[in-house]
Amino acid sequence: MQPSLHARKHIRAHLLERLAGRANDDHAAIRSTALNLFFQASFKFESLRDLKSLCVLVPDVCLDTPASLYMRDPKGTLRLRRTTSTQKSRLLIFPEPSCPNQTAGIRLEGLTAIPICETGTEPKLLGMLCLHKDLSPEEEAFYHEYVHAAAQLMAVKQVAISNRHRLTFIYNLVRDIGHNVIVPNMHFKLLFLQMEKQLERLGRKVDALSPVRSSSPDRKIRLELPGMIKVLQTRQKFISRRFQQSSLFLESLLRHGHFEKGRYDLQPRPCKFKSQIFEPQLDRFLPLLNAQGITIRIAPDVRIDEDITLEADIGLLSQVFANLLSNAVKYTESMPGESGREEKLVLYGWESKPQAFGPGKPGIELYIRTTGHEIPSPDRPKLFNADFRCSATENVEGSGHGLYFVKQIVELHNGRAEYSYAAPMNTFHITLPCRDNPQTSTEPGSCPNPS
Repeated sequence: MQPSLHARKHIRAHLLERLAGRANDDHAAIRSTALNLFFQASFKFESLRDLKSLCVLVPDVCLDTPASLYMRDPKGTLRLRRTTSTQKSRLLIFPEPSCPNQTAGIRLEGLTAIPICETGTEPKLLGMLCLHKDLSPEEEAFYHEYVHAAAQLMAVKQVAISNRHRLTFIYNLVRDIGHNVIVPNMHFKLLFLQMEKQLERLGRKVDALSPVRSSSPDRKIRLELPGMIKVLQTRQKFISRRFQQSSLFLESLLRHGHFEKGRYDLQPRPCKFKSQIFEPQLDRFLPLLNAQGITIRIAPDVRIDEDITLEADIGLLSQVFANLLSNAVKYTESMPGESGREEKLVLYGWESKPQAFGPGKPGIELYIRTTGHEIPSPDRPKLFNADFRCSATENVEGSGHGLYFVKQIVELHNGRAEYSYAAPMNTFHITLPCRDNPQTSTEPGSCPNPS
């Protein structure tokens, strides 16, 4: 699409304004000024359409050389897109240039055509800049530099256009997900709650029935009903818990704010670490841990009835511990225990750190320990890097993204993620700051209670 006549006049006026008062007796200086103005104006006039106008206006306004810009269409045909020439448009046949090795302009009937080649390892022809005059060697060398700059700017602006299209698509996709996935999830949550209440009501009704007589024709079914209801209640609770976790992850990962801000949108609120974050994830991974012969228990120095109040984004922090438990399933190894027998063991717990982040800045250290061999020292500094795989675990399936995600989310909570080893266990530490609040919790080892 051609820019409006008003836009082209505005660009021309801008170039004339920048040229006003500049000396023009040195041809080399004039060409340098033209190239600088081309770069500067390309940032002021951001669209690709305006850049195409600049390609012909800068030679015309700054160097008194009418110019025409031909660009390839989707079929590969060179078509006239911009011109400052007063001559009537004429059909030009260009010989196919060699990109990027074309060092000389193509001379055609009183004009010189300079090929515009895309940047990259295998550049192709993008278009031609035609200067309506015979160029001197110095001018031709300048225009080769000029079209190279134009090709780079076109590439940058094309990437920006593609990114805008992608962002628009992602934004619309997130809106669709919110409308077609997140909102219906609320109805499913209500449905599960209704099912739970109906099963409880059914159970009460069955319990209230008169005792079963041996002669009753429905004796068999009456005896089976209580057990059937308990099985249904167990399955309903299991499915409901799985659904709640899937919904939590879905809603926290596809949160509208992530896409608006271009980063994770933290939504912290007071929560209990053990009951609201860790235990639901442990419930998910317990069958997988058991299938691998892994024993998991709370660390011996942690009170089992203790819970910690945190100020955290429940959805995102839950996924942190889902990642750590997933790693425990994959990487826990059999090691000799205190009794001398080999075992696969996972321990979890927490510890109060009064000066975790400096004097008067308390924190809570949450940790998961797994039996296994020590991570090699050269790998440790890169352990939380994106896509990094430890050399000792290359044969285990994984993407290397899990610990990077852990680090991102923990640091968003103003905490830190660390690794240490004390034979025979690897430990991943998550240290989170306590909220600055004078009201401390009555629970041992917990952060100040958020108000």
